[in-house]
Amino acid sequence: MQNILIFNDISGLGNNSMVANISVFSRLGHYCMPVPTACYSCHTGFDNFTAVKNNDTVDFARRICANAKADAFYVGFCNDTATLQGVQTVVTDILCKDTYLFVDPIMGDNGRLYPVFDDGYVSAMKAVVRQADCITPNLTEACLLADVDYGEIVSHENEPSYLKYCADKLCGFLNKVGSKQAVITGVRCGGLLGNIVLDGSQTSFVTNERTDVDFSGTGDAFSSVVLGELLNGVSLKRAAVIAAQFVGNAAKLTKRTDRRFGVDFCKLLDTL
Repeated sequence: MQNILIFNDISGLGNNSMVANISVFSRLGHYCMPVPTACYSCHTGFDNFTAVKNNDTVDFARRICANAKADAFYVGFCNDTATLQGVQTVVTDILCKDTYLFVDPIMGDNGRLYPVFDDGYVSAMKAVVRQADCITPNLTEACLLADVDYGEIVSHENEPSYLKYCADKLCGFLNKVGSKQAVITGVRCGGLLGNIVLDGSQTSFVTNERTDVDFSGTGDAFSSVVLGELLNGVSLKRAAVIAAQFVGNAAKLTKRTDRRFGVDFCKLLDTL
């Protein structure tokens, strides 16, 4: 069992973020130490969301770590630049050589930043990612981190071997962003959803069947499985396979068609 200090938001609707983190980490045998970065009425995919920011994120984390050692940090949705910079302060102050830093650099999708973020947030995220052991950006976020033209990449998405094309365009990604490992998630390849696994000098691919609905919150569940399995000694490639299968199966079981409400991943927790 590992103690995971979790920086993420919690949303009243979406079945995402901290809900996914705590459910998956607990199922995989880890102890959760949550630090909510903000409380959202519903995630930012809803038009009428409202949020209460946690202005004491740094103090929360320091008081938790004064009583229990964090074996790993999980950094997710940090709602604004000031909060993310506070998280970086905690990470820098508390991080030691045997503490694992995992970052899901949530910033945007489909080539656009989420509405609560700006270029300053991207710069702050780049600084956090440089310290990370492993990150799980989607294709949009990977392009933002590595200063690669997203539009140019997706203009080739109907070509054969598109997943390999993405990997080639992101050649040297780990050296550019500073992370030791990465899984670039959710690359749409026709009827498949692809993930690019970057482990040192090794590049591999994990794919699974796409569902008709691209649900919100799947990235939170995916990244939670990856970190939970990594802390249990599983290789990065195997962790990505398990995560892709888990999220894909959850999406298939989810009957609703409104993507904003997320997937019913809890029905499959016992398969982990």
